[in-house]
Amino acid sequence: MNLALLQNLMAGAGSSSQFIGGLVVALLYVVIGFLGAIGSIFVFRRIFQGRWEQIFWTSFLVVIAAFYLSFAAYFGASTHAWQTEIVGVAVFLVCAVVGLFSRPAIAIGYVMHGLWDLSHSLFGSSLAGLSLTEIPLGYDIFCSTYDFVVAYYLMTSATAWHKSGKFDFFFWRYRP
Repeated sequence: MNLALLQNLMAGAGSSSQFIGGLVVALLYVVIGFLGAIGSIFVFRRIFQGRWEQIFWTSFLVVIAAFYLSFAAYFGASTHAWQTEIVGVAVFLVCAVVGLFSRPAIAIGYVMHGLWDLSHSLFGSSLAGLSLTEIPLGYDIFCSTYDFVVAYYLMTSATAWHKSGKFDFFFWRYRP
């Protein structure tokens, strides 16, 4: 397994020009994660209103957690790594189910997922004796930034999730 970008930055591997280049790439992934989260929040707030927004964010947490299963398949992960990733998906599924009743549970799930993303690059192929799956370069930085921004939104948003709400897939046609 090759060393991930964040792990190289933390260890200071390579020359100073490699470090600066890696830092620029890492900052680019942070910006993309931040802008992706902001765009997602604005679009999905318009599409899913009321209770449907809560259902969307809980479902999306499970979907992004399941990405690690596709990475396990793509990178040919060991049986132990598969077991770790399946347990990870199960933990995020529990956060999502609890999140259907509690907004903070969804936010905590997104923070935990961001930390899960970072742990894959910071600890390599093993975390506290558990085998981890290799991930694409920069995914950890992008996804953890995305997760932390969404978690912040979920904790600070005043959207009325207790109302029934509606779907509005044609939100761009008019301005309220």
